[in-house]
Amino acid sequence: MKIKKSVLLTILCAVFIICLFSGCSNSQKLAADITEDTMLIAYTQENSPFLYKNENGEFEGFDAEIINEIFDSVKGEYKNYTFIQVPDDYKLNEDVCYTDENGKEYKAKIMCGGTRKNTGTANQDVNWSVNILENNIVTVVSAGSTIINADIPSDTTAGVTSAAAMEALNRNAAYKSNFETIKEYASISDSLAALDNGEIDAVITETFDFCKTDGSEKYTVLPGVLDKIEYAYQFAKNDDLSWSFNEAIREMQSADYGDGDTLTPLVEKHFGYKDACVFEYKTDGDK
Repeated sequence: MKIKKSVLLTILCAVFIICLFSGCSNSQKLAADITEDTMLIAYTQENSPFLYKNENGEFEGFDAEIINEIFDSVKGEYKNYTFIQVPDDYKLNEDVCYTDENGKEYKAKIMCGGTRKNTGTANQDVNWSVNILENNIVTVVSAGSTIINADIPSDTTAGVTSAAAMEALNRNAAYKSNFETIKEYASISDSLAALDNGEIDAVITETFDFCKTDGSEKYTVLPGVLDKIEYAYQFAKNDDLSWSFNEAIREMQSADYGDGDTLTPLVEKHFGYKDACVFEYKTDGDK
C-alpha cells in the first residue's frame, strides 16, 4: 500500500510540474516590462469580448487568446509581447506609444481590440489581415410572428439594441420608414423581453449579441441583413506582418495541423456561434 501511495504521489508531482512549466511558457510570451525584445500590440480601448482586463488587471478575450497562440509565428526577433493602449488616431509603426526611463521610444506594429475593417479611413492607412469575423445587423421576431420578410406592416414597433444597429437602421431609410415606432433598449435581453411581452414586434440587433443570448433558438431571424461589420487585424504598412499572421491563423483553423482546428472553438467561446468566423485564406500555392 505504501508503495502504491508513493507511486501515486510521484505521478501527481510530475503532472503538477509539467502544468506549472507549461503555464510559465505561455505567460512568458506576455511581457511584464517593455524592452527591446517586446513587440507592442496596440488597442484603443477595452472592448469585450475582443480584448479587456479582468478583475486582476489581466488581459482576456478573443484577441488575447489569438495573439497568445500565434505569437511564435509572427514574432520575428521579438521574444515577448504586451498590449498597450493608444489614441484613436494612432499610426502603427509611426507614432510613439511608449518611452522608457532612458528616453528610448517604442512603436506598435499590430492593432487589435475589435478593429472594424469597414469604418473610417483606416483601410488606406494600414495593411489588414484577411477578415476573421463578421457581425451582421439583423431583424429578429417571435417564432410565431406574422412578419416573415422585409415587408413590414405599417403599424409595427421595433426595438434597437446597440449603436451599430441604430446606425445600420438609419442608413437603410426605406426599411426604417416601415416601422411606426422605434424604441432603443440598453441590452439584447431587455429588447427580447419586450418582444416576449408584446411591447414591440421586432428587434434590430447584432448577431454577436443575439447568438450569445440564452434561448435565441426561440426566435426567427428575418432574411437579409442591414449591415455586415467586418473584423480583422491591422498591421503597419512599412513593416507588414499580415502574411505571417494569415498563415498562423490558417494553421489554427486547419484540422490537419497541431491540435486540429482551434480557431472555431475559440470563436464559439467568445461569440456564441461558429458562423461568426469568416476566415478564408488562400495563397498562389493553393490554386
